[in-house]
Amino acid sequence: MKVRLFFAPARAVALLGTFALLLCAATVFLAQPLCLFLLPFAAFYLGLFALSAWALGRIIALEHWMDWDKPHRLLILAPHEDDCVIAAGGIGIRNHALGGATRIVYLAPDPLPTMAATRAEEARAAWGNGGVAPASLMHLDLLPPLRQRDPHRLRLAATRLRSIIDEFSPTVLVMPMFEGGHIHHDMVVGLIGSIVTAEDRFEIFEAPEYSPYVSLQYTPHRVIALCTRWLLGLVSYYGPPDGIDGRPVLKVRLRPDEIERKRGMLGAFVSQNAGSLMETRCYPDRLVRWDRTRRHRRPFEFRVSYAAFALAAQRLLPAALVGRLLPGERGTIGRDGSVTDLDDEFGTGPDRGQ
Repeated sequence: MKVRLFFAPARAVALLGTFALLLCAATVFLAQPLCLFLLPFAAFYLGLFALSAWALGRIIALEHWMDWDKPHRLLILAPHEDDCVIAAGGIGIRNHALGGATRIVYLAPDPLPTMAATRAEEARAAWGNGGVAPASLMHLDLLPPLRQRDPHRLRLAATRLRSIIDEFSPTVLVMPMFEGGHIHHDMVVGLIGSIVTAEDRFEIFEAPEYSPYVSLQYTPHRVIALCTRWLLGLVSYYGPPDGIDGRPVLKVRLRPDEIERKRGMLGAFVSQNAGSLMETRCYPDRLVRWDRTRRHRRPFEFRVSYAAFALAAQRLLPAALVGRLLPGERGTIGRDGSVTDLDDEFGTGPDRGQ
């Protein structure tokens, strides 16, 4: 029977340690040649345990609790309907309960009109469960299609977003993280970077969701998940999303009843695999403060990344084997085989540097 661990990294590390310890004990107490046969396996799992223990220490170093204890004018931006709830569903629930104002803006409807209507209705139902009225939701069509570049359309989108910000006057803005997971997510960050000025006084947070990036330093949950895959297929670890650099990941302190309400909100997205969302995305909202001084073209250097290594391996080995050994996306969704480059997306837009 497979053990599925959700948001419990210490338990995953403990299981790896236990398995490594059992193998070490076997090499000590079993007779030759069996003990010699087991020796490299014991060394391998000791290495996995050491990596996962290091990752657990990085979680402790990188993650901190954050209190949301006063009402705000909260503006949540996201391309797709489930993204806003994943990123800030708990905050939306809390902000409404405190008497704050919440505005949710969706920027990229499904290309099929019938599905776009279905997902818009699911979003209204989800946020209704969180106490947010349908009038607080805006469904716009501002971003280019998934696999197209359209700098002119992005410039029009920037103008529209600036008008929304000026009209709503937020005190807090939440948007997806610039992490190379989905091109539409990264476009939103690029748009905000192009329109926010030094005179804007509202706080801005990025919300991690998914990314092809893997780092021993900055993606500890991903490292633990990859290590536990080697426990003979008996254990799967599902962690919350990591950040992408050394900025602290702020976990919003939510009550158990608020977590359950967020779960119910995620359950409204039937067309987007509600069951999986309820299992894998029902964690306390996770935010990273946006750094106005960090204007990068790319979220990370793709040439030396885990995704690039996996792509190179696929050219030498069967794709199915590589997929099992090196799971995960091979680049940004919408820019398959590469990672977001904001200079390419925005064309003649402002220089964002490297």
